[in-house]
Amino acid sequence: MNYEIVELSQLSGNYTTIYSIIVNGETQSLFENFIEENKNKHRDELISILDRLKVIADETGAREGFFKHKEGKPGDLVCALYDEPDRNLRLYCIRNGNVAIILGGGGLKEVTAWQHDPKLSKEANAMIEVSEDIFQRLKEGDLRWSPDGKKLIGNLNFSEDEEDE
Repeated sequence: MNYEIVELSQLSGNYTTIYSIIVNGETQSLFENFIEENKNKHRDELISILDRLKVIADETGAREGFFKHKEGKPGDLVCALYDEPDRNLRLYCIRNGNVAIILGGGGLKEVTAWQHDPKLSKEANAMIEVSEDIFQRLKEGDLRWSPDGKKLIGNLNFSEDEEDE
């Protein structure tokens, strides 16, 4: 997958920096697509998630209790943000402590595990891939977190062609 990690400055705040992914050839981020896909059928849940993101950015940071952890592979930091535990709209993301999150896409969870739903599987696997790419670049020194952990610094453009160089 070819993509770029971009800061969503309109959502970022003093406590947490919020990023998303723009896949090459697309005009909107995965998070913006998530909003478009859910704004009519799941408006109340979507508004709650947006409110939660605002609180995370400006008041509390990305506290563990806001997320369902271990949604990806062990150690990859992929998790799901939800509005309330008894609701089913999920937004897959990568959480770097309380200070940074990278938002992907998501959808309505109507199965026991995301692996059993083609849409959720696609969205979760995209974030697992992004997490693997970030960890690889961090390991190689091409990417690093700022001293406060809030900003990704380095090459935020990811291209499959790089592997062939």
